[in-house]
Amino acid sequence: RLIVFVPDPQIGYRKYEDGTLDPFHDEAAIDVHFQVLAYLEKRYGVDEIIHLGDYLDLPTMGKYAQEEMFAHTVQPAINYGHNLLAKQRATCPEAKIVMLEGNHDCRINRFVIANAMASKGIKRANAAPEEWPVMSMPYLLRLDDLDVEYVGAYPAGEYWITPHLRAIHGTLVRSNGSTASGYANKNPHISTVSGHVHRMEMQYKTVHDGNGPIRSVSASPGCLCRIDGAVPSYGSGVNDHGRPVKHWEDWQQGIMIGWVRPNDHFTLQPIHIIDGWAIYEGIEFKAE
Repeated sequence: RLIVFVPDPQIGYRKYEDGTLDPFHDEAAIDVHFQVLAYLEKRYGVDEIIHLGDYLDLPTMGKYAQEEMFAHTVQPAINYGHNLLAKQRATCPEAKIVMLEGNHDCRINRFVIANAMASKGIKRANAAPEEWPVMSMPYLLRLDDLDVEYVGAYPAGEYWITPHLRAIHGTLVRSNGSTASGYANKNPHISTVSGHVHRMEMQYKTVHDGNGPIRSVSASPGCLCRIDGAVPSYGSGVNDHGRPVKHWEDWQQGIMIGWVRPNDHFTLQPIHIIDGWAIYEGIEFKAE
Protein backbone atom coordinates (compact mmCIF):
# COMPACT_ATOMS: atom_id res chain seq x y z
CA ARG A 1 0.00 0.00 0.00
CA LEU A 2 1.08 3.54 -0.71
CA ILE A 3 0.31 5.93 2.13
CA VAL A 4 0.78 9.71 2.23
CA PHE A 5 1.12 11.35 5.64
CA VAL A 6 0.02 15.01 5.81
CA PRO A 7 1.13 16.95 8.91
CA ASP A 8 -0.20 20.04 10.70
CA PRO A 9 -1.45 22.61 8.18
CA GLN A 10 -3.06 24.57 11.07
CA ILE A 11 -5.50 26.22 8.69
CA GLY A 12 -6.44 29.65 9.96
CA TYR A 13 -6.17 33.38 9.29
CA ARG A 14 -5.72 36.87 10.57
CA LYS A 15 -8.21 39.29 9.01
CA TYR A 16 -6.95 42.85 8.60
CA GLU A 17 -8.96 46.06 8.47
CA ASP A 18 -8.98 46.08 4.66
CA GLY A 19 -10.52 42.59 4.64
CA THR A 20 -7.30 40.80 3.66
CA LEU A 21 -6.99 37.26 4.98
CA ASP A 22 -3.44 36.40 5.99
CA PRO A 23 -3.15 32.58 6.32
CA PHE A 24 -1.40 30.52 8.97
CA HIS A 25 -1.25 27.57 6.54
CA ASP A 26 1.35 27.73 3.77
CA GLU A 27 -0.50 27.74 0.47
CA ALA A 28 2.69 27.17 -1.55
CA ALA A 29 3.60 24.07 0.48
CA ILE A 30 0.03 22.80 0.16
CA ASP A 31 0.21 23.36 -3.62
CA VAL A 32 3.38 21.25 -3.78
CA HIS A 33 1.72 18.55 -1.68
CA PHE A 34 -1.11 18.41 -4.24
CA GLN A 35 1.35 18.12 -7.12
CA VAL A 36 3.10 15.21 -5.40
CA LEU A 37 -0.26 13.57 -4.67
CA ALA A 38 -1.28 13.84 -8.33
CA TYR A 39 2.05 12.36 -9.43
CA LEU A 40 1.78 9.45 -6.98
CA GLU A 41 -1.83 8.79 -7.92
CA LYS A 42 -1.03 8.67 -11.63
CA ARG A 43 2.10 6.54 -11.27
CA TYR A 44 1.18 4.16 -8.46
CA GLY A 45 -2.29 4.87 -7.10
CA VAL A 46 -2.55 6.28 -3.58
CA ASP A 47 -4.14 3.87 -1.11
CA GLU A 48 -4.37 6.07 1.98
CA ILE A 49 -3.97 9.72 2.98
CA ILE A 50 -3.51 10.24 6.72
CA HIS A 51 -3.82 13.70 8.25
CA LEU A 52 -1.74 13.79 11.43
CA GLY A 53 -3.79 16.39 13.29
CA ASP A 54 -3.95 20.13 13.90
CA TYR A 55 -5.84 20.47 10.66
CA LEU A 56 -7.46 23.72 11.83
CA ASP A 57 -5.75 26.22 14.12
CA LEU A 58 -8.87 27.75 15.75
CA PRO A 59 -7.02 30.48 17.69
CA THR A 60 -10.23 32.16 18.93
CA MET A 61 -11.15 28.94 20.73
CA GLY A 62 -7.78 28.49 22.40
CA LYS A 63 -6.75 29.41 25.93
CA TYR A 64 -3.91 31.71 24.88
CA ALA A 65 -3.87 35.48 24.38
CA GLN A 66 -6.22 36.69 21.66
CA GLU A 67 -5.45 39.08 18.83
CA GLU A 68 -7.95 41.50 17.35
CA MET A 69 -7.16 40.18 13.87
CA PHE A 70 -8.41 36.67 14.77
CA ALA A 71 -12.02 37.92 14.66
CA HIS A 72 -14.31 36.52 11.95
CA THR A 73 -11.75 33.99 10.68
CA VAL A 74 -13.24 30.67 11.77
CA GLN A 75 -15.64 30.39 8.82
CA PRO A 76 -12.98 31.08 6.14
CA ALA A 77 -10.77 28.46 7.79
CA ILE A 78 -13.56 25.88 7.76
CA ASN A 79 -14.30 26.66 4.11
CA TYR A 80 -10.64 26.32 3.10
CA GLY A 81 -10.30 23.11 5.09
CA HIS A 82 -13.30 21.56 3.38
CA ASN A 83 -12.08 22.62 -0.06
CA LEU A 84 -8.64 21.11 0.61
CA LEU A 85 -10.18 17.76 1.53
CA ALA A 86 -12.51 17.89 -1.48
CA LYS A 87 -9.51 18.44 -3.75
CA GLN A 88 -7.70 15.52 -2.13
CA ARG A 89 -10.75 13.34 -2.74
CA ALA A 90 -10.90 14.46 -6.40
CA THR A 91 -7.16 13.86 -6.84
CA CYS A 92 -7.22 10.40 -5.22
CA PRO A 93 -10.81 9.22 -5.61
CA GLU A 94 -10.22 5.67 -4.37
CA ALA A 95 -7.93 6.50 -1.45
CA LYS A 96 -8.95 6.01 2.14
CA ILE A 97 -8.63 9.40 3.87
CA VAL A 98 -8.17 9.51 7.63
CA MET A 99 -8.03 12.59 9.87
CA LEU A 100 -6.57 12.42 13.36
CA GLU A 101 -7.67 14.95 15.94
CA GLY A 102 -4.91 17.21 17.23
CA ASN A 103 -4.71 19.51 20.22
CA HIS A 104 -5.82 22.46 18.07
CA ASP A 105 -8.72 20.55 16.53
CA CYS A 106 -10.13 19.59 19.92
CA ARG A 107 -10.27 23.26 20.88
CA ILE A 108 -13.85 23.20 19.55
CA ASN A 109 -14.94 20.66 22.15
CA ARG A 110 -13.10 22.40 24.99
CA PHE A 111 -14.50 25.79 23.96
CA VAL A 112 -18.05 24.46 24.03
CA ILE A 113 -17.57 22.83 27.43
CA ALA A 114 -16.02 25.98 28.91
CA ASN A 115 -18.40 28.54 27.41
CA ALA A 116 -21.62 26.90 26.21
CA MET A 117 -22.16 23.58 27.95
CA ALA A 118 -25.85 23.63 27.00
CA SER A 119 -24.88 23.25 23.35
CA LYS A 120 -22.60 20.27 23.97
CA GLY A 121 -23.63 17.36 21.73
CA ILE A 122 -26.48 19.21 19.96
CA LYS A 123 -27.32 17.78 16.54
CA ARG A 124 -29.56 19.01 13.75
CA ALA A 125 -33.25 18.12 14.01
CA ASN A 126 -34.15 14.43 14.02
CA ALA A 127 -30.57 13.38 13.39
CA ALA A 128 -29.63 9.73 13.34
CA PRO A 129 -27.79 8.52 16.46
CA GLU A 130 -24.51 8.16 14.56
CA GLU A 131 -24.56 11.70 13.17
CA TRP A 132 -21.96 14.17 14.40
CA PRO A 133 -22.80 17.05 16.76
CA VAL A 134 -23.03 20.43 15.06
CA MET A 135 -20.06 21.84 16.96
CA SER A 136 -17.57 19.20 15.84
CA MET A 137 -14.81 18.95 13.27
CA PRO A 138 -16.51 16.16 11.27
CA TYR A 139 -19.78 18.07 10.99
CA LEU A 140 -18.28 21.47 10.19
CA LEU A 141 -15.88 20.04 7.60
CA ARG A 142 -18.56 17.72 6.16
CA LEU A 143 -16.26 14.72 6.46
CA ASP A 144 -19.02 12.17 5.83
CA ASP A 145 -19.80 13.81 2.48
CA LEU A 146 -16.16 13.32 1.47
CA ASP A 147 -15.86 9.82 2.97
CA VAL A 148 -13.18 10.90 5.44
CA GLU A 149 -12.71 8.83 8.59
CA TYR A 150 -12.22 10.85 11.78
CA VAL A 151 -10.15 9.59 14.70
CA GLY A 152 -10.92 11.73 17.73
CA ALA A 153 -10.27 11.41 21.46
CA TYR A 154 -6.98 13.31 21.44
CA PRO A 155 -4.48 12.54 22.89
CA ALA A 156 -5.47 8.88 23.12
CA GLY A 157 -6.69 8.59 19.52
CA GLU A 158 -4.43 6.60 17.22
CA TYR A 159 -4.76 4.97 13.82
CA TRP A 160 -3.12 1.58 13.29
CA ILE A 161 -1.84 1.04 9.76
CA THR A 162 -0.41 -2.38 10.60
CA PRO A 163 -0.18 -4.21 13.94
CA HIS A 164 3.22 -2.56 14.45
CA LEU A 165 2.85 0.81 12.70
CA ARG A 166 0.59 3.58 13.97
CA ALA A 167 -0.19 7.21 13.20
CA ILE A 168 -0.83 9.69 16.03
CA HIS A 169 -0.90 13.44 16.45
CA GLY A 170 1.33 13.23 19.49
CA THR A 171 2.01 15.02 22.74
CA LEU A 172 5.80 15.17 22.86
CA VAL A 173 7.72 18.30 21.91
CA ARG A 174 11.43 18.05 22.64
CA SER A 175 14.24 20.32 21.55
CA ASN A 176 17.26 19.49 19.41
CA GLY A 177 15.38 17.09 17.16
CA SER A 178 14.84 14.54 19.91
CA THR A 179 11.04 14.15 19.78
CA ALA A 180 11.19 11.12 17.49
CA SER A 181 13.75 9.46 19.75
CA GLY A 182 11.34 10.03 22.67
CA TYR A 183 8.70 7.90 20.94
CA ALA A 184 11.30 5.33 19.83
CA ASN A 185 12.61 4.87 23.36
CA LYS A 186 9.16 4.86 24.94
CA ASN A 187 7.70 2.35 22.46
CA PRO A 188 10.63 0.40 20.97
CA HIS A 189 8.42 -2.47 19.80
CA ILE A 190 6.18 -0.35 17.56
CA SER A 191 6.71 2.28 14.89
CA THR A 192 5.09 5.71 15.04
CA VAL A 193 4.44 8.52 12.57
CA SER A 194 3.41 11.65 14.44
CA GLY A 195 2.63 15.31 13.93
CA HIS A 196 2.53 18.09 16.52
CA VAL A 197 6.22 19.00 16.68
CA HIS A 198 6.44 20.68 13.22
CA ARG A 199 9.96 19.34 12.69
CA MET A 200 11.17 16.68 10.30
CA GLU A 201 12.68 13.90 12.36
CA MET A 202 13.34 10.18 11.99
CA GLN A 203 14.77 7.82 14.59
CA TYR A 204 15.39 4.10 14.11
CA LYS A 205 15.55 1.63 16.99
CA THR A 206 16.49 -2.05 17.28
CA VAL A 207 15.81 -4.17 20.34
CA HIS A 208 15.47 -7.95 20.54
CA ASP A 209 13.70 -10.79 22.25
CA GLY A 210 14.04 -14.55 22.08
CA ASN A 211 12.95 -14.59 18.45
CA GLY A 212 15.55 -12.08 17.27
CA PRO A 213 15.67 -8.38 16.41
CA ILE A 214 12.67 -6.07 16.68
CA ARG A 215 13.09 -3.02 14.45
CA SER A 216 11.08 0.16 14.71
CA VAL A 217 11.13 3.72 13.48
CA SER A 218 9.58 6.91 14.81
CA ALA A 219 9.15 9.78 12.38
CA SER A 220 7.66 13.25 12.02
CA PRO A 221 7.07 14.68 8.51
CA GLY A 222 7.20 18.32 9.66
CA CYS A 223 4.26 20.61 8.90
CA LEU A 224 2.33 22.39 6.15
CA CYS A 225 1.80 25.59 8.11
CA ARG A 226 3.89 28.70 7.63
CA ILE A 227 7.23 28.79 9.41
CA ASP A 228 7.92 32.55 9.16
CA GLY A 229 6.15 33.71 12.31
CA ALA A 230 2.58 33.81 10.97
CA VAL A 231 1.40 30.96 13.19
CA PRO A 232 0.71 32.10 16.76
CA SER A 233 3.36 30.48 18.96
CA TYR A 234 5.54 31.11 21.98
CA GLY A 235 8.14 32.80 19.80
CA SER A 236 5.93 34.77 17.40
CA GLY A 237 4.72 38.35 17.77
CA VAL A 238 2.74 41.06 16.02
CA ASN A 239 3.47 44.74 15.46
CA ASP A 240 1.28 47.73 16.38
CA HIS A 241 -0.82 47.13 13.25
CA GLY A 242 -1.63 43.56 14.28
CA ARG A 243 0.59 41.99 11.62
CA PRO A 244 3.09 39.25 12.45
CA VAL A 245 6.77 40.10 12.25
CA LYS A 246 9.17 37.76 10.51
CA HIS A 247 10.36 35.11 12.91
CA TRP A 248 11.75 31.90 11.50
CA GLU A 249 10.68 28.97 13.63
CA ASP A 250 12.77 25.83 14.01
CA TRP A 251 10.19 24.01 11.92
CA GLN A 252 10.41 22.26 8.56
CA GLN A 253 7.73 21.73 5.93
CA GLY A 254 7.12 18.39 4.31
CA ILE A 255 5.02 15.29 3.86
CA MET A 256 5.93 11.62 4.15
CA ILE A 257 5.46 8.62 1.89
CA GLY A 258 4.95 5.16 3.35
CA TRP A 259 5.19 1.89 1.45
CA VAL A 260 3.62 -1.00 3.38
CA ARG A 261 3.83 -4.67 2.46
CA PRO A 262 1.23 -7.28 3.51
CA ASN A 263 3.87 -8.99 5.68
CA ASP A 264 4.11 -5.83 7.85
CA HIS A 265 7.38 -4.68 6.28
CA PHE A 266 7.35 -0.99 5.43
CA THR A 267 9.56 1.97 4.62
CA LEU A 268 9.07 5.68 5.20
CA GLN A 269 10.33 8.40 2.86
CA PRO A 270 10.19 12.08 3.89
CA ILE A 271 9.73 14.75 1.23
CA HIS A 272 11.13 18.09 2.34
CA ILE A 273 9.33 21.16 0.98
CA ILE A 274 11.49 24.28 0.82
CA ASP A 275 10.05 27.66 -0.21
CA GLY A 276 7.32 26.02 -2.28
CA TRP A 277 9.68 23.52 -3.92
CA ALA A 278 10.35 19.81 -3.54
CA ILE A 279 11.96 16.98 -5.42
CA TYR A 280 10.87 13.33 -5.47
CA GLU A 281 12.08 10.51 -7.70
CA GLY A 282 14.15 13.05 -9.61
CA ILE A 283 11.13 15.20 -10.47
CA GLU A 284 10.84 18.79 -9.30
CA PHE A 285 7.57 20.13 -7.95
CA LYS A 286 7.18 23.89 -7.60
CA ALA A 287 4.27 25.98 -6.41
CA GLU A 288 2.59 27.92 -9.17
